[in-house]
Amino acid sequence: MDKKRITIALGIGVVLVTAFSIVPCGWWIGLIGMLFFAGMATWEFYSLLEAGHISVWKNWGVGAGLILVAATWFQSTGTISKISFLGVLVLLLLATLTRMLFEPNLKKGLSQALGTIVGMVYVPLLWSFVVRLFLSGDLSKPGWAAFYIILCMKMSDSGGYFFGSRFGKNKLAPTISPKKSWEGLIGGIVVCLIVNVLWVWISGGKLNHFIPLSMGHALTLGLLIPIVGTIGDLVESYIKRAVKVKDSNTMVYGLGGILDMVDSILFAAPLLYIYIILFIF
Repeated sequence: MDKKRITIALGIGVVLVTAFSIVPCGWWIGLIGMLFFAGMATWEFYSLLEAGHISVWKNWGVGAGLILVAATWFQSTGTISKISFLGVLVLLLLATLTRMLFEPNLKKGLSQALGTIVGMVYVPLLWSFVVRLFLSGDLSKPGWAAFYIILCMKMSDSGGYFFGSRFGKNKLAPTISPKKSWEGLIGGIVVCLIVNVLWVWISGGKLNHFIPLSMGHALTLGLLIPIVGTIGDLVESYIKRAVKVKDSNTMVYGLGGILDMVDSILFAAPLLYIYIILFIF
């Protein structure tokens, strides 16, 4: 077991807890943080594709992704309407497809357009659900709903790593991620269930000041979040294995790049957002 990796992860966790506990979600610093994570993760995704000799419009895709995340922020804060947000999304997609027409090499242009659009969907669009959760409710209060999904996912990842390292024998996806095991997944679920029980107890049955969270919903999410998050982790592992790259970046020891840190959250955040819409409200 890598103790240094665990220590760094815990240190990052302390910083996040402090930030989410103090900073009102409507402050501009929140937008900067959301743009930073989205931009870095999108850049790393396109770098992975380039490592696999898949041509993309990297700068274009990152720029479009940042516009998408910013539009989500302004729509969630009421600055622009939902129709305006959808207009931005459609225009970004149309502009990317239109750019393909100016590429002399038709096959290369098609590859670049498709790769760029996949990156826009995989990172900025999925990350936009973190933004929506962050801004749900009173903008003068901290973004507890976003913190909830990050806490659940990271604690689940840590639990899965611990149980997988100690007891993992049965491989979950040997051709994609040989170190992942069924024992690790079960351990992650157990830890996430404990986190959810504690959350309901400490918060008095609230996801944030606006969204209620009963014990039944908490236990259901405690089961679903690690499973969906693991799928997100496996998707990135699939991409890295396909292009023969170990980490999306080497920014943080033992954790890789930003994309490596948020890959599971990219899948878990939309799950939580949709669950809230369908089953809580």
